[in-house]
Amino acid sequence: MAANVLSHPHRFILVSDLDWTMVDHNDKENKALNAFNQLWESKFAKDSLLVFSTGRSHALYSELRKEVPLGNPDVLVCSVGTEIFFEAAGTSPEANKDWAAELDQGWDRAKAIEIAGKFSELSPQASSSLPKTQHEQRPHKLSYYVGVKGDEAKGVISRLQDALSQAGVRAKLIYSGGVDLDILPEGASKGKGLEFLLRQIKEAGNAPKDGVMVCGDSGNDVELFAVPGVRGCMVVNAHDELKDWCNANASPQIFQASQRCAGGISEALEHFKLISQ
Repeated sequence: MAANVLSHPHRFILVSDLDWTMVDHNDKENKALNAFNQLWESKFAKDSLLVFSTGRSHALYSELRKEVPLGNPDVLVCSVGTEIFFEAAGTSPEANKDWAAELDQGWDRAKAIEIAGKFSELSPQASSSLPKTQHEQRPHKLSYYVGVKGDEAKGVISRLQDALSQAGVRAKLIYSGGVDLDILPEGASKGKGLEFLLRQIKEAGNAPKDGVMVCGDSGNDVELFAVPGVRGCMVVNAHDELKDWCNANASPQIFQASQRCAGGISEALEHFKLISQ
């Protein structure tokens, strides 16, 4: 399935988070999203690659598609970069096995669950009354709510990282939105998933001549912005984790949009002069 995506060149690659980046849940008429879809179809779809990179599982991505008029991505990266699907619109999607095999190295899911369970400040997202959250515990992603804020939350995360390391679990912690904590294999993240995809595209001899632009709003998008050579669009409604990183790594390659969500993405495409005539 990947061959259809990788076997021909693309002028440009756009990689975007979904919730509160591509999708503004406060925009009930989806005006900005519809405007972006029209822009993409008219100026990019014929020669560029659209990648959605989301914290959602594939099941929750499918739910979102029923709620808002998302365009059709060429590649879908789910569960904070731990699952990659090509031609994700298929009825029976299967995650890329090569990427899953890379993430298995040094990953002990059962041990990570055991250690996290000793922290009273953490509650598994699956324990929520919302049935959909059952999908959020994935083979390479464990998701928790952090019941404390600020420095206290940072302390919990630091102690958890130490405990995992001492137990020999090669894990990475990603804190986003001031409440969500994901435990991933050490080699996983949205950024690492993107690097894997770009490596496959480059090996096929099809690196995009107009490069890559990533778009995000929260802490789990930081590593997208850190991928070497990419341009970045931080939407104006971004959380402090991403704002702080972008301010600390200020560059002409990072655009801080003045508009929310999809409106900010369209603004960035114009800013970087990526819209072909």
